Amino acid sequence: MRDVRTDLAAYRVAVAELAPRVRLGGGGDAIRVVDGRGAWWEGFTGAAGFVIDEPEPAPPAVHERLALLAAPVVVMRRRLRSDVIADASVGFVVPRHVVVDAWGGRTDAASLLRDAVGWARVLSGGALSIVARADTSAATTMALRGPDAVGVSVTRVIGGAVGGALAAAALGTTRVEVRVDSASPRCEVAFDDEGGRRSAPVRRESAERLALRRIVDAVESGAALNDLAQLAADDAVIIPHRS
Repeated sequence: MRDVRTDLAAYRVAVAELAPRVRLGGGGDAIRVVDGRGAWWEGFTGAAGFVIDEPEPAPPAVHERLALLAAPVVVMRRRLRSDVIADASVGFVVPRHVVVDAWGGRTDAASLLRDAVGWARVLSGGALSIVARADTSAATTMALRGPDAVGVSVTRVIGGAVGGALAAAALGTTRVEVRVDSASPRCEVAFDDEGGRRSAPVRRESAERLALRRIVDAVESGAALNDLAQLAADDAVIIPHRS
């Protein structure tokens, strides 16, 4: 049984759901859930593994330091869940173009843009480079380039209440659509090709339970995780390094 250290109510519920595999507790061999608000990157010590819950964007220097961590880290991004990424990546075909539109409140605007870029990275098949960017008080538009010169467009509009939603589409011989809304716990993934339209099964597991399962598996198996590398890549697009 693995101890989990957290004060976040949703994770305490997830711990109860995963019993007897995990339980609430502490100690050096526990798993620690880190609240991603503020300077969340401080104090990554005294745990066998970490879950970062909705981290706010961080500059390159922070990611360089985090890359040196010996313990495994799961990054929990509700708009960019690992299981939904797997669903959208089934039978991946390089698209001709990727379009991501996101909208949400000002408080979460930077994280929403970062998650929109994350979906652009997933649907284009790899690392993104910036071609052009335009910002106003209410919107950001980015032109990006993916692998194999895939064109990528990302737009984020600020408006409405706290939270956010996004719609992403990879356009090619197979059209892949992803819809995520903070007001709903479920994400939609659909495919269109010559055979018609089909939808991936809806994922019903809570994001917190999924994150705990993944970190426990990583701690027990020693498997490598690439969550931090993906987070660093997406942050680097919206917070480019300045020499």
